[in-house]
Amino acid sequence: MPSVRILTYNIQGGRQRAALRTVVESVDPDVVVVNESPQLPLWWRWACPSLARDWQLDHVAGGRNAGRNMICAGEYVGLRHTHVERIKQPRWFDPIRGVVSARLQLGGRPFGVVGCHLSLSPKRRPHELEIVLYRADQLDGPVILAGDLSEEPGGPGWHQLAEAGFIDTASGDALTYPSTVPAKRIDALLVRGSDVEVLDHRIPPVPQELLATASDHLPVTATIRWA
Repeated sequence: MPSVRILTYNIQGGRQRAALRTVVESVDPDVVVVNESPQLPLWWRWACPSLARDWQLDHVAGGRNAGRNMICAGEYVGLRHTHVERIKQPRWFDPIRGVVSARLQLGGRPFGVVGCHLSLSPKRRPHELEIVLYRADQLDGPVILAGDLSEEPGGPGWHQLAEAGFIDTASGDALTYPSTVPAKRIDALLVRGSDVEVLDHRIPPVPQELLATASDHLPVTATIRWA
C-alpha cells in the first residue's frame, strides 16, 4: 500500500529561509503545500522554485499565479497534471487568493493534491471553496486538500468540506496560529477517498523557538496510506 507524507505550511512570504529549511528537513516530506509564498511580481518566478530547492524538492506548480499557493514534491513523485488559478477579489488591494492542484503519482498509484488559502472574509469563503472543490473533483485517486482555511473547525467552511466528503486528518487539537502562542487551528490537512488510512497527524517536533522564527503559522504534517 503506498503512503505519502505531506506537509502544509503558511510560510509568511518565505523570508526566514534558514529556519524554514530546518523545519521542512525535519519532516522529510514527499509533498509540501505552501500558503503565502513569495509574491512580488516577476521575482516570485525565481523565488518559489528557489525555496523548493532549499528543501531538496521540485517546484511542481503555483506561486503568485495561484494566489500564493504552491505545491512542491520529491523528484521521485510522478507528475501528471497541474492547474493554477487566481480567484478574483472585490477590491484591488485585497490579499490575492487562488488555488493550486496537481495529479501526482507515487508507487505507481495516482493521488491528487489541492492547496488553498481562503479569504479572511467569511462571506467570500463559500464561493472560494466551490472553486477549490471543483478542482478537487478533477483529480484521480485519493485527494488531499491542504491549506489555511482562515477559520477554526466547526466553521461553515469545514462543514462545506465535510459535505463534499473530506475528512479531517487530525484526531485532536493541533493548534497552528499564532506560532508564538498557538490559540487557533486554521491550517488543515483533509483527505477524501476510499480505503484511505491516516497514519499520523502532528505538528513537527522541532523547538518552539525555531517554529516561531520560521513563520507566524505552525506547519502541519500527516502520513496517509491507501489501497
